[in-house]
Amino acid sequence: MVFEIIIYWSMIKLKKIDILVHKFSKIFIMTLFICILLGMLCINSVYLYIDMPSFQLNNIWNYLSIFITIISLIFIVWIYKLIKKKININSFIFALFSFYFILEFLYLKFVPLKPFSDMLNIVQVALSNFNEGMEYLYRCPNNLPMTLLFWLILKIYPKVFAIKLGNVVCNLLIIYFSYKIYNNIYKKDNKLVLLLGLTSIPMFLYVNHVYNDIIFTMLTTIVIYILTKHELKNKDIFLLSLLSFFQYIIRPVGIILIIAEGMYLILKKSNYKVLIVIVVTFIICNLLYIPLKKIYIPENQKNLQYPIWSYIQIGMNETEFGFQDGSFSTEWTAIDIINRCKDLGIKRLIKLFLKKEYWLWTEGTFQTERYAFGAGLQDSYEYETAITSYVLDPENSTIRKALDYLMKGQYIVLITLSLIGIIKEEKVEAVKNTKDLLFYFIIGMFCFYFFWEIKSRYIYSLLPIFWILAVDGLEKIKRLIK
Repeated sequence: MVFEIIIYWSMIKLKKIDILVHKFSKIFIMTLFICILLGMLCINSVYLYIDMPSFQLNNIWNYLSIFITIISLIFIVWIYKLIKKKININSFIFALFSFYFILEFLYLKFVPLKPFSDMLNIVQVALSNFNEGMEYLYRCPNNLPMTLLFWLILKIYPKVFAIKLGNVVCNLLIIYFSYKIYNNIYKKDNKLVLLLGLTSIPMFLYVNHVYNDIIFTMLTTIVIYILTKHELKNKDIFLLSLLSFFQYIIRPVGIILIIAEGMYLILKKSNYKVLIVIVVTFIICNLLYIPLKKIYIPENQKNLQYPIWSYIQIGMNETEFGFQDGSFSTEWTAIDIINRCKDLGIKRLIKLFLKKEYWLWTEGTFQTERYAFGAGLQDSYEYETAITSYVLDPENSTIRKALDYLMKGQYIVLITLSLIGIIKEEKVEAVKNTKDLLFYFIIGMFCFYFFWEIKSRYIYSLLPIFWILAVDGLEKIKRLIK
């Protein structure tokens, strides 16, 4: 009897906490999106190719890109409605996926970007069978899982093109599972999510980026899909646990999604069994991974690893407001961070952090242009094609500038539609509950990069969530019009 009373009391307390967390999450996301929209309508957050962030006033092309995106979206919705009446929509989507793959294949052939920066280091280590460039992994051991994955792919086919084709497959999976997440949350089939994904410019162009962003986005998307299923079977729980671990070791920022999973399972589902399985699996997999890591990164090389304080101190770089400027050091300590805070003072710190978050969330292109076409160096491509000369120079390429504006236009429209979807509260409790999982992930990313060093590509993994929320906003607009 006493035990039952305790359980009942705990459930009431959790319900109250859940209501408070839901209200806070909704207000936080709405405030964030409103700030993004108001800011982007006046100020253009840009990435300069001297590798630093900056701000510019908007010009006519910024507003024209928004108009073009809106017209394109109206056209997509119209085509979708028309095709649903005329032909089998599933056959049409399959044809679109096939066409998308062909277009990506041609894009990779005509823009054969060489790996650079971290991409180049990882590929060189993988191609050398871990015999060359190991100093990089000693400094950045978090990139060992990606290096092992690339090594495996390059063993099968020793060309970077194979990894890029893998990116295309990951893209298609991201788009498909985003659609499945929408169906799980809103309990209805809506293939507009697929169309938003297939027409996303950053998603299309990012396949030239041989790094962890795409595979991390794919894993987080699948994790969210499994977690939002109505009923979790044993195989779902097992897969969820494994993928939660893998997305974490691919990018340690994945711990944010694991925390979001925990909050969702406790506050929304009261499902402690699944949470325990995730935690136990996470611990076991980490224990198994540690010996593997020691094979490639010996104990006597750990002194070369950059500490977390090095990343935080870059995140407190006042000149470039937290942008990743490459000034890593093994010497930074927590005391240095405290001293930096004291030197800056409260006002300068608040200004720095707000400026940093504002740029991160309003840049709007995820620096896609850089990772799709390169940084403008003469030897950026493996070979010359009919297109390379038109996209080489970031300052003078009309194609690059046009795509940059269009990506910003797409981003503004996505955020606007997402905001509309959030403002109007859901009538169905289950929908509201499940959608909160997406909010937890967004808020977690915002909080993490408040302190960490930034690049706008770091929030690329939220793109599928924006599609889902945007389609919800579209549906609410359609209902209002009717």
